[in-house]
Amino acid sequence: MSFDFAQAIKTRPRGDLTAQLIEAYGNPKGPGCIERGGGVFEPSPAWIRDHIVDIQVKDLPGFPPYPGKTVTRIRVHRRIEGVVRATFDELERRGLSGKLRTFDGALHGRHMGHDVRRPLSTHAFGIALDFDAQWNGYGVPLSRMEINREVVRCFEECGWHWGGRWTDPYEDGMHVQWTDPLERVAVPEWQDALAGGRPAPVVPPPPKPVFLIPDGKGHWMDIAGQKTEGLHLRVVNATDPYRIWGR
Repeated sequence: MSFDFAQAIKTRPRGDLTAQLIEAYGNPKGPGCIERGGGVFEPSPAWIRDHIVDIQVKDLPGFPPYPGKTVTRIRVHRRIEGVVRATFDELERRGLSGKLRTFDGALHGRHMGHDVRRPLSTHAFGIALDFDAQWNGYGVPLSRMEINREVVRCFEECGWHWGGRWTDPYEDGMHVQWTDPLERVAVPEWQDALAGGRPAPVVPPPPKPVFLIPDGKGHWMDIAGQKTEGLHLRVVNATDPYRIWGR
């Protein structure tokens, strides 16, 4: 594995202190920031220029679609570009590509809960990603979250902090962020596992379909995917056991 998860995790800031986030990632509310109301703002153009990069989604194996809109890129903080790419490579390595159903957001200038009295959201720094929001909305209890847990585990092993472990009423199962786990949030034993070079075993590819028939000589013959004719049977398609046609 070429990406150094250990170093990335070692330099990851705390997620519950805005001052540390600004120290690590710069201040999106710097000069030129425009307040839009409702706790939403347009980040400083200079900050965008210096800190934000685009990643083409075609370069992220199995990256899910954005509902109702074609998205060709995501915008994230340049310090986590390598983390994002390496995480999706790891998902592919484990056979988990395509297990996420929708992408629902990354960089977004706003305060937590869209409340200007609260701290800046990690989305405002470009260090958070949302997935499968329809099934894991903010406040949905852990027991009802419908996001693939093996995908979540992979993100956590890579060093992401999952909002699905936050306590009621702040559960956020669609959300992962690149910070240290928040204080007083229980994390699983596999959190940050790749910092120790302990990746999960590779998931083997699905087995090749097999369709066996007698060969007339006391043995069996595999005819999967072949067109085979006999006295009473023609197998047109033997690759899918639910679509075998005989004549």
